[in-house]
Amino acid sequence: MLSEDSRWRLVLGKTEDEDDAIELSSDDEAIDDLLSSLYTHGKTGGLGKSSHKIRKWMDGLRSYFPPGIVRIMQQDALERQGIKEMLLEPELLEQIEPDINMVATILQLQQLLPDKTKSVARTLVQKLVKELEKKLKPKLQFAVQSGLFSRSKPVHPTGSIIDWKKTIHRNIKNYQPDQLFIIPEVWYGYKQGYKINEIILLIDKSESMISSAIYASIIGSILASLKSVQTHIIFFDTAISDVTNQYHDPVDILFSVPMGGGTDIAYAMNYVHQKIKIPSKAILFLISDLDEGGSIKDLLSMTQLLLNQGLQIQCLLGLNDSGMAEYNHKVASEMANLKIPVFTCSPEEFPNLIAKELQRN
Repeated sequence: MLSEDSRWRLVLGKTEDEDDAIELSSDDEAIDDLLSSLYTHGKTGGLGKSSHKIRKWMDGLRSYFPPGIVRIMQQDALERQGIKEMLLEPELLEQIEPDINMVATILQLQQLLPDKTKSVARTLVQKLVKELEKKLKPKLQFAVQSGLFSRSKPVHPTGSIIDWKKTIHRNIKNYQPDQLFIIPEVWYGYKQGYKINEIILLIDKSESMISSAIYASIIGSILASLKSVQTHIIFFDTAISDVTNQYHDPVDILFSVPMGGGTDIAYAMNYVHQKIKIPSKAILFLISDLDEGGSIKDLLSMTQLLLNQGLQIQCLLGLNDSGMAEYNHKVASEMANLKIPVFTCSPEEFPNLIAKELQRN
């Protein structure tokens, strides 16, 4: 346990006055060296570009700090020391604790990564994706189920699509313990010809939206794996990348879609117009900072057309943990004037948003 004096000594760094020096334990000295390498400027500060020095520093981080702090300090190293060279060294990359900022940096630099590093970088991205999938998948599955739960109606079991979850839930009172089955009094489901909902994730892949694009890829892949809704995963800059068929592997999606480029939202909205089958049965999540490089007039015109056809539209200025976003206020105001909700959303909140929209649709 650090004393208060030792804690302040580590926060403030070394002093040149030896008389005022506070004695530290060997472990505290090691922590002090790690902090000084990153946060002290001058002759003795800095990590430099030596891969051996960086690797030793990262080993020290993992020894003395919990994973959350390790991630923060790694990101500080990238920003303060300018050592993106660490991403070019597979030995260093293997030791990095992945976070959303680190993965965003890898995706930005993926064209520059040497072959020896690419497989390690992919493994790092995959590790973060698996962590986020594990956290988000149950919530998204529950959100879709709860959103659709109220939609099914009493039906005749012949010639209908049965909602088994609701049918079992409403008839559990008729369970026959001796025969080990339920005798339904009322069947719930959808008449033949019922069209399932379409969910469209229209994702801005400009450089400022990379973190949001990572979350959107994972969320889109989870939704696309569910048979109760039809999900489209569409990236755009000034061109369209429809990666819906790659939903089974969000890592493939992230590495197959080059991040960066211009922004033509009007063009992307026109693609959605051509893609959706029944607008009144569809929900569009436009994930963009609305920094339109194309015609704003065309964007608003196409958006109004889609609204007139019954499409539900939500505009997410950012899909990130911070809940903050930089965006084009003028275009955001114009979209809001069309009665479109315009806001930022965290990945944790997105399942609730899906459930509410499905209930409305």
